[in-house]
Amino acid sequence: MTRFKKIYLTAFFCLAVTGVFAQDYDFDIPEEEESRLEFNGNLDAKWGLLQIRETSPFYGIQFYNMPVKDDYLSQYRLDFYLDGVYRYKQIGVFMKTFSQYVKEEPISASFFELYGSVSLSPRLQMSIGKRRFNWGTGYAFNPVGYANAEKDPENPDLALAGRTSVYFNYNRSFTSGFLQNFSISALLLPPEAESVQKYASADKIGAALKLYFLLNDIDIDLMTSYTKNEPKKLGLDFSTNVMENIEIHAEYSYLFDENKYFIEDTSVYRLKQNGGSYLMGIRYLNRFNTTVIAEYYHNNSGLTKNEFNSYLNYLQNSIDAGIPELVNAAKMNISTTFRSKTLMRDYLYAKIIQPEPFSLLYVNASIFSIFNLTDNSFLISPQFGYKPYTNFEIMLWPFFFFGAKDSEYGSKQFRKKIELWMRFFF
Repeated sequence: MTRFKKIYLTAFFCLAVTGVFAQDYDFDIPEEEESRLEFNGNLDAKWGLLQIRETSPFYGIQFYNMPVKDDYLSQYRLDFYLDGVYRYKQIGVFMKTFSQYVKEEPISASFFELYGSVSLSPRLQMSIGKRRFNWGTGYAFNPVGYANAEKDPENPDLALAGRTSVYFNYNRSFTSGFLQNFSISALLLPPEAESVQKYASADKIGAALKLYFLLNDIDIDLMTSYTKNEPKKLGLDFSTNVMENIEIHAEYSYLFDENKYFIEDTSVYRLKQNGGSYLMGIRYLNRFNTTVIAEYYHNNSGLTKNEFNSYLNYLQNSIDAGIPELVNAAKMNISTTFRSKTLMRDYLYAKIIQPEPFSLLYVNASIFSIFNLTDNSFLISPQFGYKPYTNFEIMLWPFFFFGAKDSEYGSKQFRKKIELWMRFFF
């Protein structure tokens, strides 16, 4: 066992012992409570119209040897979310499921969350199971989100799957003017099963630790993560209101032995490197209730412009070769090695949100843009929502992609797309 891992396990044991002793001082006999079981969720009916980009290598790989003749494609799907909560005294069980219907075939539910929690004392809680975490202060990007699923900057609010974990949280408030609150969050992260027998190597159990401080109205997090044969991670973030209506936030993540993948001579290479990724952002609310969010993100392992061009050439050469095995290998690399939502190095994100514009009741409008500073390509996406009833909402959501044919957004398999959502809540 490495020294690094021993430090993690020691921290976990210390945290557990701290919680046990804390019970002697903090435990109060609670009032008798009745058990509660609650369910809620939503059904999203989504229809999309997409204009294809035939010159895109991504389009050529995705629809290789498929008889797609039309300039426009349509897509229809049903997304169903079901949330359940059971509470009794100090015990809770939480569930969030996701099911998707695209065509007539067996539908299986995925558990985004399924965990049980217990309050060991007013200050110490633990949970075990699959749970979602929200580490980091960024809206569209989270370089310090070591316990999170990777966000999609095109839809940062999308519900994502959690992580299987054993989670402890110790929280304490103070009456002093400088340190107002302190908490420790510790996670054990079992590895995913590697074989059909549903087993995985025991030495690949990961660990993550986060320290939170509220110092003079400034939220500060220090976090780290360790898993065998994966990059070791150290990070910090902060968030504070410089004025009542202006919030600033930032994140910095340093990785040791981070993997950087690139294409050279039609082959995929991996480079080990140390370096930092970071984010800086601001959120502003004006007197008209308009919210503006702006963020800059630097991705240390992202591709340069030349490296991205080599990647595009690799995909196009795989198509031109006309060998199905090469196309399948390229398709696999798209979905695994180069699957990141932020594939290149530098991005600028901006979003404007306006509830009830022009005094239109039940209407919400927003527009956001992601600008790739590495190759000057970008997307623009307005969104319009209409919610005439508490349990029903209609959304219109178009996307427009701009850039040179060898740029990230200019080489997307679709030139533009528009989605119509009808959402039912219960």
